[in-house]
Amino acid sequence: MDLSTAKARAAVAWEVLNSNSKVAKQMKRREDYLHGDQDKPWAPEGIGDEHESLRGQSQANWMPLPVYAPIQRMRCEGLRSGVGDEFDKGMWRDIWAANRLEARQTIIYESMMTHGRGIASVWPNLKNHQRPIVRPQSVRNVYIHPSEDDPFTAEYAVKIVERQQTPNSLVVPTGARESEWVAYVYDDNSWYRLVRETTGWAEGGKEGSHQMRAVPFVTFDYRPNANGEIFSPVDPLIPQQNAINTIRFNMLLAMQFSAFRQRVVTGFDPVMRDEAGQIVYKKDESGAYVTENGRRVPLLNDFGRAAVDRMLVFNGNDTKVFDMPESNLKNYVEMLTEFLTQFFATSQVPPQYLLSRMANLSGDAISGAESTLTSLQGELKRYANEGMVELFSLAARASGREEPNPDMEMLYADTEVKSFAQIVDGIQKLITSGFPREAAWEMLPGANQPKVARWLTMADDELDKEFDRLVKGDMNAPDSRDTALQLAAEDRRGRDSVD
Repeated sequence: MDLSTAKARAAVAWEVLNSNSKVAKQMKRREDYLHGDQDKPWAPEGIGDEHESLRGQSQANWMPLPVYAPIQRMRCEGLRSGVGDEFDKGMWRDIWAANRLEARQTIIYESMMTHGRGIASVWPNLKNHQRPIVRPQSVRNVYIHPSEDDPFTAEYAVKIVERQQTPNSLVVPTGARESEWVAYVYDDNSWYRLVRETTGWAEGGKEGSHQMRAVPFVTFDYRPNANGEIFSPVDPLIPQQNAINTIRFNMLLAMQFSAFRQRVVTGFDPVMRDEAGQIVYKKDESGAYVTENGRRVPLLNDFGRAAVDRMLVFNGNDTKVFDMPESNLKNYVEMLTEFLTQFFATSQVPPQYLLSRMANLSGDAISGAESTLTSLQGELKRYANEGMVELFSLAARASGREEPNPDMEMLYADTEVKSFAQIVDGIQKLITSGFPREAAWEMLPGANQPKVARWLTMADDELDKEFDRLVKGDMNAPDSRDTALQLAAEDRRGRDSVD
């Protein structure tokens, strides 16, 4: 890649990532909705402060639920590279744990569920060659250009960031900090740093080659099509979120103005009149008429105050007083519940997340209700596993390691709703039938490779201690309850006596 090619590629990325582009605006809109910055429900122009306040109160942010409910259960607890246990432990320690991916993996999954794509970068670590640098990246800053013959392979990548510039002086005056746009362009073996000027992209003073033999960015795509195009799971939910807010706004209006019985008076003229039927106007102490806006102000009859022990009396033969019944808000509640149910169904979130739908549910019932969410989790894990395999392959190259096998898999925690007693009982039966202990213990909730390895070491140490006690003849030791272990000890003592 030469300088002119790098500039052309930076220009392509800028058209997609700059804040005025359609793609960038849509990405910002998704993130705004996820964080609760949503469009207010429609209202006619000229509404008062009271109505405007109700518009703000009507916004209930349901968007985080379909995004975070699946990824909160995607906890990676180990890997199997197909090379060997020691290799796996080294990869987990120097790549996963060293880069704090235990927590930062959530950033990738969140972007995957929000924009349809998560991105991570891999780069050699000059300070510690064995521990390459792996970082989650924002899709708003990184553009991945697909190859023409293989849309699932990146031809090049461009990362565009805004950098702050400080004048070369000890004292920085107020407002003197300026910013510039910097682009880093990568292909399979080289990279360039460029800066944006008024005429376009210019040389940024840095360039070089790298050892990755691939674009050093890994994509985690959710449901790509045959052309490698991605689609956001959040986009179909935005109109539904707007509809829910509108229903809440209408319900708040009904609660404000018609949720209770209203007294209505018709045919009543509050203006005070004299015996001749002429309007009586206000006068000040000097006897002059009181005026407002150049008009005299009429006197009004006392309306009285409504109370249990008072009677309201109105002048006029045509005056009528009656009540208007309150509005039935049940229809609003039912409609809101129905829209929320459709929102959950579209996002594959089980109904028990709407707590009013829960009533004496057993573990099996909850597990059945969560079948759609479980299916979504399985699909997300398959897509995430593809990205993780590529990530660890690039990280192995960056650290000079042997690359993992293509059938490498990440070990995710089993987060299905199950009874712990049932899990333990099932594991015990598996071990009794000859199933490997290590594989069985990996099924325990919260188990990961370091924990299982420590458990195995502790179990072996305890077994050796008990075996030694039995060999020494302490057959009545409190911990010596295993008949098979006693027989093994007797056999060992017999062979020792023969020798």
